[in-house]
Amino acid sequence: MTLTTNAALVDASQRRPGPHPNPATADVAGGAAADRSVDHRQTKPQCVTCQQQPARTRGMCPACYERDRTRQKAYGRWESQHVDAQPVRDHVHTLRNAGISNKRLGELTGVSTNTIQVLMTGRPERGYGPTKKVLRRTADRILAVPVPELAFPVASPGRIVPAFGTTRRLQALVANGYSQRELCRRLGWAWQGNATALFLGRAEYVVARRAREVADLFIQLQLVPGNDARARNRGRANGWPAPLDWDEDTIDDPNHHPEPTVVTRSIDDDLDEFEYLLAAGVDGTSACRRVGVTVSAMVKRYERAHRRAPAALSAVIAAAARSARASQNAQVAS
Repeated sequence: MTLTTNAALVDASQRRPGPHPNPATADVAGGAAADRSVDHRQTKPQCVTCQQQPARTRGMCPACYERDRTRQKAYGRWESQHVDAQPVRDHVHTLRNAGISNKRLGELTGVSTNTIQVLMTGRPERGYGPTKKVLRRTADRILAVPVPELAFPVASPGRIVPAFGTTRRLQALVANGYSQRELCRRLGWAWQGNATALFLGRAEYVVARRAREVADLFIQLQLVPGNDARARNRGRANGWPAPLDWDEDTIDDPNHHPEPTVVTRSIDDDLDEFEYLLAAGVDGTSACRRVGVTVSAMVKRYERAHRRAPAALSAVIAAAARSARASQNAQVAS
């Protein structure tokens, strides 16, 4: 029995020791003691004042922090890191009413949505109400977000906003010569279905993403007349104002009404526009159509203005004459 026990002890002494749960205080294999000369407290940030104790608040240890706080209060220069949370909470409520959600506010400020939620409602699951204090840097970030006059420019893409201004912009572009199909193609929408209700003013709300897309397209096309006569006639029949009849600052205001813009065009204006279209590469027939006159009427305008007609217009007249003669000869031959 004794021999067996001694053999087991010898065998156990020759085994390689396993990892110790605390390597910093355990002896390493071979009997060498661990190096206890390393002060592991030095890995923590030290107080910027005494350089002896770990830092806790504002880079200082508790004792140095209290001394500095007492001194600054005596000088009247103490500024707390926390401020009253109620003004910040009221500002968040105002932003919500303007269409900015907690998620969107977090994207604009860099403050987590959890922090905003705790600021507004507290932690009901833990029995805590809304916070009375908030960090100054958090308050500064939230209060720096202005309350928008319109919701759709800053709201989350999927947030529901009034469709009043969006409908006005679409109707104005139709009155400017762009068909519903063409506008939907530019916007990447299906031109039937819900888009029709938006064009006709039957939709009360629209998502902010679509409102922003229409506003951007309106800025691009409001000064560029379209060439769709049927769309222009549709706008005229429905009494839809043109883009220039609206003020961009009040087009989303339901109480604002358009001011019709009367543009008096002279013969020279039509001729200058016709020649500009020809220089841009538009053929003579299409250029006359875009100006809004026929080819024969354009010839008469050049005669009245005592201006020489461009060669492209003469070519169109010659082609029309040849076509008329060919049709007349065909009728005689038959």
